Amino acid sequence: MAAERRARLHPAALAELIEGAAQYEEQREDRGVNFEKAVERAIALIVSAPERWPLAPRVSPRRGAHRYVLKHFPYDVIYRLVGADELEVVALAHHKRRPGYWAKRW
Repeated sequence: MAAERRARLHPAALAELIEGAAQYEEQREDRGVNFEKAVERAIALIVSAPERWPLAPRVSPRRGAHRYVLKHFPYDVIYRLVGADELEVVALAHHKRRPGYWAKRW
């Protein structure tokens, strides 16, 4: 039986998750929780089939960064495969931030 794939968040991606949730919570109660749940669902989908989503634009393909676009929130989940059984969420990139700012995180 194959080992189950795990996901981990880069410390900066975790900070982006916390910051985004806090900002959404300020806008409306439960919006921050909804953002966190959307990210959790996205990561679960990514873990189940990480090659399904395209490579992130503006990054060398050999770096292997993929992009999943969140539904209902203007964020991309940027991730990369680390070995056969792990992936790392490198960034939760807001669509209004400068493209590729996260590329130096590995």
